[in-house]
Amino acid sequence: MIDYTGLHCPVCGKPFARDDDIVVCPECGAPYHRACYASEGKCVFSDKHGTNTAWAPPKQEAQKEPVNRAECKTKRCPRCGNMNSQNAMFCDRCGQSLTINQQDTPGFQQNPSNPQNGFPPYGAPFQQGPVPFLFDPMGGVNPNEQIDDVSAGDISRLVQSNTPYYLPVFMNLKRFGKNRFNFSAFLFSGGWMLYRKQYKTGSIVTAVMTVLYLISTYVSIHFATPLLQAMFQKEGLSLDSSNVTYAQMMQVLAQLSQQPDQQVFLFCLPTIIAVIQFIIMLIVGFNGNKWYLKHCVSKVKQIRQEAPDATHAAIQYQEQGGVNTALAICLLICYLIVMYLPQIL
Repeated sequence: MIDYTGLHCPVCGKPFARDDDIVVCPECGAPYHRACYASEGKCVFSDKHGTNTAWAPPKQEAQKEPVNRAECKTKRCPRCGNMNSQNAMFCDRCGQSLTINQQDTPGFQQNPSNPQNGFPPYGAPFQQGPVPFLFDPMGGVNPNEQIDDVSAGDISRLVQSNTPYYLPVFMNLKRFGKNRFNFSAFLFSGGWMLYRKQYKTGSIVTAVMTVLYLISTYVSIHFATPLLQAMFQKEGLSLDSSNVTYAQMMQVLAQLSQQPDQQVFLFCLPTIIAVIQFIIMLIVGFNGNKWYLKHCVSKVKQIRQEAPDATHAAIQYQEQGGVNTALAICLLICYLIVMYLPQIL
């Protein structure tokens, strides 16, 4: 069947739209708007019927436009098997980087006779050597499912790393309101948020935790520890003593109760700060997944609005998504310096 869209009506000269009411000449196949054919009452090429000059679709219009090689889906994802455009930098479905060599990917088995080229269809088991295993980079979530007007597939393109964990968590949050405690967010708090490129909130949490730690360290070194040492010395003890009796500890506490209120506060301040830090860690652990979902949805919507085409959108997903490993390493080094510097000094 010929697609007449874009061809011109021989009577009015206007191009046919997809929804136009079109009739064709039963002799030569020339297309007309129904009203145009009715006004003429016959085919305008009737005198040429049966000859080599009868109507035929113009070659330059009848032929389809050349295929854009950049839009050909020839690049297969080494994680989920999804086909992507030739210039894609990462998978449209699971966010896996497509710049790596597929031959070096675990589970890849080249098979020229297999149209899947060694990859099973989405959701099917991969092969790693002789041992099969199941792997779904979407964590069982349909890429087309919507989360706050954003598809799970687009969110996976932003998350990229550890999508089998985050996508089911995000879906449960939106479907059932059920959250999951994030132990990485609990243990590393602001560092985890910076690692996940939540720079604004992560910077605030990291700054607060750092300031609390520095205050606690300063007070411990200059006030709490010297005061405790002085009280132990009055009892003939040292801080390194391992045979302190209950009675001696009560004597130390009695001395503490006789100290001015300011001294008692400074002595207890490191413990108070430790409790505050633990509460902050709990808050981040319980709310980390919610905050990360909000961050991902916001970023996806921003990329949709700002990216002029799919290529630029792919670049933005790659740059703004995933994790910041370099920053995580720098934070770890800074943490070790802050931890051990007081001991060196």
